[in-house]
Amino acid sequence: MAISHALVGLSSVAVLVAAASVQAQSMPPEGPVSVTFIATPIPPPKPMPIGGGREFDLLNQAMAATNDAGNPVLNNMGGRCQFSRLRDPSAKTVEVRGFCTYVDKDGDQTFEQCDFLPGQPNKCKITGGTGKFEGLQAELIITIEPLKSNFEGISQVIGHKKGTYKFAKAN
Repeated sequence: MAISHALVGLSSVAVLVAAASVQAQSMPPEGPVSVTFIATPIPPPKPMPIGGGREFDLLNQAMAATNDAGNPVLNNMGGRCQFSRLRDPSAKTVEVRGFCTYVDKDGDQTFEQCDFLPGQPNKCKITGGTGKFEGLQAELIITIEPLKSNFEGISQVIGHKKGTYKFAKAN
């Protein structure tokens, strides 16, 4: 009887060690990022003229993201982005700058800063996070494609974030 209790105890420890090993291996210290996301402005932006034919507005977007490889970086996370947007219709340019915060099922967050500037690739960078994402950094290139919506007055885009991530060493 004592032997069977010892075997059960040892096998339980082995399962816990294996589970901890799998958890530790689930997010390597650095690697590629390939994420698909959906963005929906809430409420739709209302531009205001600021002179010279230019318009300014604020965007508040509801986000959903999934990591194409299934690693925890931006995987199955909901989020929110807030951007300022400056449009110049005569020059046909748009400048967008702002921030996003995503949260996973455990409540851990990532923080992102984005700059979409005329003539340059759309870029975001993850500047940190909480919990398992503490120290997370990433450089990302963003591509977006507007979706046709059947919800009047609401626009949506689907997009991709591609780049690399790493965890910064804490001092």
